[in-house]
Amino acid sequence: MIRNFVLSASLVLCSSAVWAGSYADASDAPDTAMPAHEVDIEAAKKIFQKSCRGCHGNKAQGAASYPKINDLEPEYMADKLERYRAGEKFGPNSILMIQQAKKLSDEDIANLSVYVATAFDK
Repeated sequence: MIRNFVLSASLVLCSSAVWAGSYADASDAPDTAMPAHEVDIEAAKKIFQKSCRGCHGNKAQGAASYPKINDLEPEYMADKLERYRAGEKFGPNSILMIQQAKKLSDEDIANLSVYVATAFDK
């Protein structure tokens, strides 16, 4: 369910940007803003700043043994976070990630996955 939500949100964000960019006059462009209940970017930003950036860096660019995550697809991130939340271990930092992911709801995972994939310059 989360993967479908994240995929849909990603597709809407990307296609909306391309579609809106094709209008020469901004007054002709349709309103492409997603409803706040679908992807809560502000909530995701707070989670990222509190729980993720300490290891993954201010722009999710990675640091030391913590991987770069700003270049990952939202579906991939959501899958990994769900698996960590379930207690699955893979990789050297699994224990840290499991503890962080246990705190996340399905909505948090969906929001965070889209935020990290779209908020930072690559």
